[in-house]
Amino acid sequence: MAYVESHTALLFDVCPALHALTDAMLPDEIVRLVQAKGQNELSPVKELILRQAWEGETYSDMAKAFHYEAAYLKKVAAELWQFMSEVFEEPISKANMRSVLEARSLTLTEAQLIGPSPEAASSTVRRFTFKFPSGPVPVGSPLYIERPPIEDLAFQEVSTPGGLIRIKAPYQMGKSSLLVRILTYAAEQNYRSVYLDFHQLNDIALESQTHFLRWFCANLSQQLGLPPNLDEYWDEEIGSGTSCSLYLKRYLLASNNSEHDSPLVMVLNEVDRIFEHPPIARIFLPLLRAWHEEAKRATQLQKLRLVVAYSTETYIPLNVNQSPFNVGLPLKLPPFTLSQIQDLALRHDLSWSQGEEGKERLEPLQQMTGGHPYLVQLALYYLCLGEMSLPSLLQSAPTLSGIYRDHLRSHITTLEARPELAAAFKKVVSALEGVSLSPRLAYELDSMGLVVLRGNQAFPSCELYRLYFSSQLQ
Repeated sequence: MAYVESHTALLFDVCPALHALTDAMLPDEIVRLVQAKGQNELSPVKELILRQAWEGETYSDMAKAFHYEAAYLKKVAAELWQFMSEVFEEPISKANMRSVLEARSLTLTEAQLIGPSPEAASSTVRRFTFKFPSGPVPVGSPLYIERPPIEDLAFQEVSTPGGLIRIKAPYQMGKSSLLVRILTYAAEQNYRSVYLDFHQLNDIALESQTHFLRWFCANLSQQLGLPPNLDEYWDEEIGSGTSCSLYLKRYLLASNNSEHDSPLVMVLNEVDRIFEHPPIARIFLPLLRAWHEEAKRATQLQKLRLVVAYSTETYIPLNVNQSPFNVGLPLKLPPFTLSQIQDLALRHDLSWSQGEEGKERLEPLQQMTGGHPYLVQLALYYLCLGEMSLPSLLQSAPTLSGIYRDHLRSHITTLEARPELAAAFKKVVSALEGVSLSPRLAYELDSMGLVVLRGNQAFPSCELYRLYFSSQLQ
């Protein structure tokens, strides 16, 4: 995206029409104009498609990068192009959008329609440089907020022979962003590393314990640049679990090659996926525990550093001495504090958030989101666009026309598939005080990030969930 010089940008803020008379349309202006002409039409997913299509990305690229199905994105995109064709009164498609819109300028009426919000106008220079929040925050990004002492503890444990880190947090709380930083630290120490996202497991790998463990070992080999010599170490007579351990110790961690002699950081993300397959969980989870315990002795496994990330622990019965969820360093990612939200707002160049007055302005955002990192990041992104003020954003937040509609729909879909869980959460959001739930239901709602537990009482984790679900869970 091309950016104008700062003094010109300031003039465009003071007089939006100036830009309409001197330059082609920019993606931010297109988004704001489409939003202004049909607020319910431009969902976060449609905006994502618009911005990615502007950069020439294919639907397959978008699906891979942002974890959507390509067919779903195409369906949503068809609605987007139809609406944009109506807005601009000429045919708009993915193929011609950029060429058509770069050839025209904002009219005076359009420029006035998308004029900056009061918050945006208070900034001396508006230069939107932030991408739609999705996926982990890249290393080096000013938008990553540390949550001390979590990062330092993680780096220390990765440097410990046989170390094991357990990162537990609900979806979109920042697990992947922390994992990226652990992997970066490992690279800086000249450690080898592998990363497996269990959401990428295919149906074949989940057919049996043997299929899964061979998939696991083959993927480790591929990432380490080694040929997958599985059959050389695999022996069904001694069992798949033992074969997998031998493969790890005698091949992947072998000392007979100097390239293999450095520590190996093994990052396993979204481990929850295998909880849906008890036979696999019952063999794989004890393996992780066994490798960690064996590493306490002078063995090859001291080179192994395990990092396991998940949203919820399993209710699959495991011997207490076999579970990996009661050993190692546990890290639980907390929500952002008000000070951290203010820090992030200032990093978004929202000058109205400075000082004690700025903190007071942001307090309703903390109450609405509970400090949930993704929800905060999404709000600040839209405030940077200048298409709405903070009060208007908060007013529409707990509705299907607000910026959180896709996030809320995801949760409502999960709850509708689990009537018992939905009924329990309805009690929580309808009560004026905390609610006592069965340990299992309380734990599952906490793992989803929908409640916070104080003693034996469950409370909504934020005002957004209380307001939305109290009306939706009928």
